[in-house]
Amino acid sequence: MNKKTKFNIYHLKELVAIVVRANHKIDNLEFVSSELDPLQVGFHDKKAGISLAPHIHISNTKVIDKIQEVLYIIKGRVRATFYTIDGEIIDSTILKTGDTLVQISMGHGFEILKPTKIFEVKQGPYPGTKHAKIYFKEDKK
Repeated sequence: MNKKTKFNIYHLKELVAIVVRANHKIDNLEFVSSELDPLQVGFHDKKAGISLAPHIHISNTKVIDKIQEVLYIIKGRVRATFYTIDGEIIDSTILKTGDTLVQISMGHGFEILKPTKIFEVKQGPYPGTKHAKIYFKEDKK
């Protein structure tokens, strides 16, 4: 098992996923995704008494060419397995309470190892499972 508190999973030099462990230390603010990714993922660790200036985000048109998602394990234990677009296994890792997964590219599957609550964020609108996903027939181990 990887002992790092933040690590990337690659396939042929392409970033597939970012894993941030619950015990990863953040100094003020750390974005783990690239500023070029369609989903910006950052972590804040702020001291009491700090204020963030009120603001709105400027609307502009964006073209999303890949769906990315974030899973935060509120409670439980999950094995995340990462796949090529052809369904070949790249890697797997165990996610535990407080861990975060940022899925950047390619495929993934999850095995729930203990009763688990997950908070998930991905781009929308969602056209429904029939139009949004391609399922692999079975693990190619």
